[in-house]
Amino acid sequence: MRASRAVAPTDSVGTYQARRCRILSRATAIVLSLLPSWAFAGDQTPDWRLNARIVAVGLPDVAGVREVGRFHVGGPIPGNPEFLMATREGRMLDPLRVLVAVGSNFGAAADDPALEGGAILSIDPRPGKSRGTIIVPQDLTGNGGDARVQLYTAQSERFLNRRYNAGARTARLAAASGPRYISINNAFGRPWIANAPNGLAGEGSVTVVDPDGGPLANAPSREAGGVFAGRHTDREQTPKAQPSGWLGKLLNYQASGQLTPGGMQTGALGTAFLGPSPDGSGFAVFAAVTADGGVVQIHVQDGVDGLAGPGTVSAGFGTVSTGRGMVSKGIGDDPGVIGLAFKWNPDRALYIADPGRDRLVLLDLEDDRRHFTVAGTRTISLPEFDRPVDVAAAIPEIANPQFSSHTTLAGGSDLFVANRGDGSLLRLSQDGQLLARATIEVPGLGPLGADRLRAIATSADAQHIWITIGGEVPGFPGHEGALVEVGAFDEHGAAAATQETQSAAADANLAARGKKSFQTDFTPRMGLGPLFNATSCVACHPGPGGASIDESHFARRIAHMDPGSGRTVPIEHPNSPVARRHALRDGVAIVSAAMPSQANVISLRMPLALYGIAGMDEIPDSVIEAQAISKGDGIKGRAHHVVDSQGASRVGRYGWKADIATLKDMVANAFANELGVTSATVSREAGAQPIEQSSAQIEAVASYLRALRLPDGAKP
Repeated sequence: MRASRAVAPTDSVGTYQARRCRILSRATAIVLSLLPSWAFAGDQTPDWRLNARIVAVGLPDVAGVREVGRFHVGGPIPGNPEFLMATREGRMLDPLRVLVAVGSNFGAAADDPALEGGAILSIDPRPGKSRGTIIVPQDLTGNGGDARVQLYTAQSERFLNRRYNAGARTARLAAASGPRYISINNAFGRPWIANAPNGLAGEGSVTVVDPDGGPLANAPSREAGGVFAGRHTDREQTPKAQPSGWLGKLLNYQASGQLTPGGMQTGALGTAFLGPSPDGSGFAVFAAVTADGGVVQIHVQDGVDGLAGPGTVSAGFGTVSTGRGMVSKGIGDDPGVIGLAFKWNPDRALYIADPGRDRLVLLDLEDDRRHFTVAGTRTISLPEFDRPVDVAAAIPEIANPQFSSHTTLAGGSDLFVANRGDGSLLRLSQDGQLLARATIEVPGLGPLGADRLRAIATSADAQHIWITIGGEVPGFPGHEGALVEVGAFDEHGAAAATQETQSAAADANLAARGKKSFQTDFTPRMGLGPLFNATSCVACHPGPGGASIDESHFARRIAHMDPGSGRTVPIEHPNSPVARRHALRDGVAIVSAAMPSQANVISLRMPLALYGIAGMDEIPDSVIEAQAISKGDGIKGRAHHVVDSQGASRVGRYGWKADIATLKDMVANAFANELGVTSATVSREAGAQPIEQSSAQIEAVASYLRALRLPDGAKP
């Protein structure tokens, strides 16, 4: 049970009481015994060592990192065919790519030498595609090079605000200039970048970026365009109401000035999506934290308001007061980033790193139906904090179409905290209870030391943590700055970093086992029944992998049609909606299965050939969604989004009307419906026989189908 709260009200320092860790299962204990280091005695918190995989090197002055994630249907990116193409596999905003803020222009000519340079890179971190660590070229402006790393935006003329919003007050500023932090509105928007174009002490900026890397074009704010900066883009007016129609909206505003004072007089070091504005307009609002410790809110149409004043957090310049006396941090004046994470449900709170005071600050948020306000401030202080510079949701919000962002916490999610002081990671509950600690082990370096860790981000599947680190890593001299990956962790255990794909021999061995299962004649003792269409996969898919033309192998889809209205309704019966042809009597004898008496609609479905069927599993969602959009002929479709066996949303690819998400789920469904053999991925039917290693069997058959090719000489 999670207990021992460590949240304190404003101006109080919370304390952490060590908790007795939960009793470990035998399986967990075995896993822990295999880890290189394990500190777990008495009341101590689990302390893991996470073996890092070096994804990329050559990232000078590296700062924030964020996985792109999937953009929800209905937003501007999926709704624009040109934008949507940018989310295809291998493109700039491929959902599985990672955006990284760096201090170099990578060959792009700086537009204004007086301002900080910098760029946002899009990196493909997948090990199966990486062919080892990526060494980032220092010039990414050419057409050739490694497609695994691409220049998304930079401080150069091509990405200036004036090219897209000529009349904006910030027309001279670029989308990225001294970039520090990234947050993405995956719900209904775009990436946002926090910048320090004039260093820490000069004016900061927060930019909204289109898929082509330019500031938001045709922006709703004429004053800002896609770049909000300093005091140039403060709010000047507020809506009276929310009328419909363009004329009503045009006449709806009245002069107001800022609703809460505040601005970006100093560099912006962090930003986080807060969701749609409370004014009912539907426009996005982001929070940003600046180097003076203030927090502002940015309405994409109405501009900047304050949220919490300067000094709310401390960047940790030089010698600071930590509540335990004056302490010299000894790491340098610039924290790099100040991370934020937003909790939207059931109540709203903004978690902010406070590196200068070794704590987290929580702003409890409410609103006045015009903008966000702070209802109260709390703090979390733990002895394990050592200059915490970044926070990340342990489980990012990826499902909600109003709040989806990797800087947003899913319901009940814990938080990861990055300590720049000692290079450690912490996992905390929302109320401030320390659940686990981890040390990062870098190949050739050992534990990541002081002042190396820069920022963190969690993957959409909550299984991996992306980390940016400063300095060189062993084996790559002259390439300063790196992106690494470690497995996520909690109080029960730590996952391993993604490994390179299995060897060809291992893949072939798994596929061979799958072929054997595909050709096996199942018996009741092996899990056959109680209802089934055949005793083997190969019966309906001879070859193996082909399609039987024997009508006795055709699936029968049944329903009941009302004779008067013509309305078709499903039949509540164990042998529906697929009417299996065979059943087991007394669990042994094979007999004909009874057709439900209500069935008056029977549709015969011929088995499909399985050659190449695995390829559909590899098509990115974005490609399927792109084909659903009208190409100018008035014809369009609708991608069927379903939930897979792991609980993730994905475009359906298999089954009746594409109601199955993945190849593995399709195989499990076929075993359950056609053979009556159930597995861990399909709900067990009443009377189904238990089978051992069902999940391994499903994985093996799926591997076989991935390797299945059309026989030589056969016509497709």
